[in-house]
Amino acid sequence: MTVVELREPASLLELRPSDDDYPSGLSDLARPPDPLWVEGDLAALRRHPRVAIVGTRRLTGYGERVARELATAVARAGAIVVSGLAQGIDSAAHAGAIDADMPTIAVLGEGIASFHATVVRRRARLAARCLLVSPYPPGAAALPWRFASRNAIIAALAAVVVVVEAPHDSGALITAFDARRLRRPLYAVPGPLGSAASVGTNALIADGLALALTGAEMLLGALGLRAEAEEPTATSRLADALAAGPLAPDALGRALGLGPIEVATLIASDPSVVTLADGRIARRH
Repeated sequence: MTVVELREPASLLELRPSDDDYPSGLSDLARPPDPLWVEGDLAALRRHPRVAIVGTRRLTGYGERVARELATAVARAGAIVVSGLAQGIDSAAHAGAIDADMPTIAVLGEGIASFHATVVRRRARLAARCLLVSPYPPGAAALPWRFASRNAIIAALAAVVVVVEAPHDSGALITAFDARRLRRPLYAVPGPLGSAASVGTNALIADGLALALTGAEMLLGALGLRAEAEEPTATSRLADALAAGPLAPDALGRALGLGPIEVATLIASDPSVVTLADGRIARRH
């Protein structure tokens, strides 16, 4: 048995419901956490609106791309992304907010000191850019029921909740039902038919529990935000041209207004696209 020594982070703070920085949304919970432990820049808790972007740990390439693109778009427009810093969709959402050089809030299913003692390197790099939040004492270990319980806090912190990918048994569906109970607008990203990672999200839409999210513009509208105007890059134009499906190189060139050599150069420099066996160009999923 390995004994892990826990050291309480030097910057760890306890917030009480009576404190000015205590998030007002948590008052909608039957039992708001008291105290709420936090580590990082509290400015993220003061900014609005906040959007929760959650999903499965067993993400697909499609889910990773969508989560990251949505998070980047809303963060650039001024929203704060909230998620659970788990592997998969959660980490992609935090990374997208960081891509936009914006703070992001990570709600943990364990104590903050316990998290630091056991976190793997990749998520540790993400955590360093997040405001860490936990309803549990610093040394509380990661247990399944704690992750399920913290999902209500993710929903309560947010003005809008988005589920990107969720299999039928995903913990992200708990967050979805918490959002419904707390009367937070709930959106789900439609997934390909037959994809196990999208069974839960497609069911939320089919059952009328969530609105189908068609893109970042729709999410920005739900948050009352507008996208920052920016000049489209060659990469974004390529992604838009392939959004509806694969194209032959000559058709792609016509869509982009580029010649064969320019198209070949663009494809070779963009890792997000792939050349199929029949020669058509597609977005990598």
